[in-house]
Amino acid sequence: MNGRWVAAAAALLLLGAAAGAEDFETAFKAYKTGVKRQSLLKRTDARARLAQTGDPRALKALIQDYGRPEEPKDQVRYLIAFIAADAFVEGSNAPLFDEWRAKNDSAADAWLWHVALRHRVESEGPLEVLAVAKSNRNAFLRAAAIEALRFDHEGDPLPFLAEMERKIPSSGIDRAVLLESLTALLCSRYEQVKTPEFGEVASSLIRRMDEAGTMDRTRIAMGRQFARLFKTRFVWRDGARWQQELRFVQTGGKQPKDDRYAPPTFAGIEASGDRICYVIDLSDSMLEPLSPGELKNLPRGPVTGSASAQAKLSKSDAWKKAFENVKWDKVTNKFEAAREMLKQSLLLLEESQHFAVICFGDGAGLLKGTKGLQKATLENIQGAIRTLDGIRPGAKKADRPNGTLMGYTNMHGGLHRAYKLKSGTLVGPGEYVNTATFDDGCDTIFLLSDGAPTCDDWPSGDSKDPGDYAGDPETGARHADSDNLIFHGPYRRSHYLIGDVSRLNLFRKVEIHCVGMGGAEMNTLQTLASIGKGQAVDLTRGK
Repeated sequence: MNGRWVAAAAALLLLGAAAGAEDFETAFKAYKTGVKRQSLLKRTDARARLAQTGDPRALKALIQDYGRPEEPKDQVRYLIAFIAADAFVEGSNAPLFDEWRAKNDSAADAWLWHVALRHRVESEGPLEVLAVAKSNRNAFLRAAAIEALRFDHEGDPLPFLAEMERKIPSSGIDRAVLLESLTALLCSRYEQVKTPEFGEVASSLIRRMDEAGTMDRTRIAMGRQFARLFKTRFVWRDGARWQQELRFVQTGGKQPKDDRYAPPTFAGIEASGDRICYVIDLSDSMLEPLSPGELKNLPRGPVTGSASAQAKLSKSDAWKKAFENVKWDKVTNKFEAAREMLKQSLLLLEESQHFAVICFGDGAGLLKGTKGLQKATLENIQGAIRTLDGIRPGAKKADRPNGTLMGYTNMHGGLHRAYKLKSGTLVGPGEYVNTATFDDGCDTIFLLSDGAPTCDDWPSGDSKDPGDYAGDPETGARHADSDNLIFHGPYRRSHYLIGDVSRLNLFRKVEIHCVGMGGAEMNTLQTLASIGKGQAVDLTRGK
C-alpha cells in the first residue's frame, strides 16, 4: 500500500501497565481526543487506556460509544465489548453490564451478551445467566448465555442441560445454535464423563444427531465435541456411533472398531468437515528461500497414494493430468511449498465436498476466478490450480531481495473473509450471526502463514505520537520519520486478532487448523487453532 506504515515503540507495549496507574481524569482527557482520531488503532488505544483505569465512569463512556459507534460501526462495537470485558472484572460492575445488554438485544449484539454474561458468571455466579438461557429471547442471545456457562467452574450444569435438551426446537437455525452450544457445555465437563448423570444427558443429546431436523453442520459440530471428549481420531456424524463410545467410556469393555474413511488433509493435518476454506499467506516474506533442512521437513507424501486419488485416476486421463501439476521438485521457497501443498490438498478432496481459497497480503480476497465455496469438481480444481500456477513474483527491491507478492500480512482480513463465505459470494456485516453462513458457509479453515500479523483492513493516515515511528512491518526496518504516518488497525496485534476470531467462531464452531512456516508466530497460531479445536504445526522447524 502507499504511504508509510507506523510501528508503536515500547510506549505501546507498556500501554496497559502505564494506563492502569493513571487516574480517570487524565485518561479521560486523552480518550476524548483519541476517539476523534482518523486511525481505528488510535481510537482503540484511547478506549483501552480509559478502560484500564477500572473506573465505572470509564465503563459508562464505553457503553455510550457502543450506542453511537463511528465507522466501521460493527468492528467498533465488537472492540468496545471486548475491551470492556477485558478490563472491568469486578463484580460491582455487573449492574452496568446488565443495563448495557438490556438496551442492545438484537442477534448482532450476541457478542456483547456473551462477554457481559461471562463477566456475570465469573463475578456473581450463574443464576442470571441460566435465566437468560432458559428465556424466550433470540436463540443467539440464549446461546451466548450457554457459552458463558462454560466459565462456571463450580456449578453442575447437568440438570440445566437435561432441562434444555427437552425443549430443543424441532428444526431450523434455532435448533442448530442451541444444540451445538449445549453439546459444547456438556463436553467441557469431561471430569463428569463416567457419572450416570452425565451418561443420561449425553445419551439424550446424542440421539438428537439422528433426528431429521438436525442440520448436517450440527452433526459435524457435535461430532467434533464428542471426538475430543472421547479421544477418538475420527468425527462420526451418526448418533449410534457415539452411543457406542459413550457406553465404552462409562462401562468399559471392548472399544468400538474405528471404521476408516478419507478426511480432507492439508500439510499432513486431517480435517473433519465438508466445506473447506484455505486461508493462505501471500505476503512478500513467503518468497524467502527454504533451507535444505526445511525442504526435508515438508509433508510431501505420495500425491497419488491415497484411495481417493486412485479412484480419480481410474476415472479419466484428465484427473491424471491434474495430479501431474503437483511438482515438489520445483519447490525452493515458502510460497512454492504452500502452493504445492494446496494443490495436492484440493486434488484429494471428494467431489461432493466444497472448497474456497482466500489469499492475504496487504488485503485479502478470494483466489482470482473462484466464487465463494464451490464444489470440488475436476473443472473447479483445475481452474484453481491454473490460477495458482499463474502467480508470479513481482520485481525485486532493496528491501525485498526475493521479490514481491501481496505485501504485508493481513491475517485478520483472510480469516474474516473465511467467516463471510457462502456459496458464490461473501456476506456483509454481522457475519457471525448471519444464518446464510451456517449451513452454506465453511465448516473448516486451514490457515497457513509464515509470520505474525502486520496489518488489517483498516489502515489510516494520522499524526504520530511520541514513541511512534515509520517502518516496514515485514522486516522491522525503520524508515525516514514524518509527522503523518500510516497506522494499521488493531487486528495487527494478536490480542485483538484472537479476540475477534473468538467472536467469529462463538456460534459457527468452525474447525481451525494452522500451519506455520519460517518465522511464523506459533503462539498466535496455536491459540487460533485452540479456538477452533484444531491442530497447529510448524513445518519448517520439524514440529
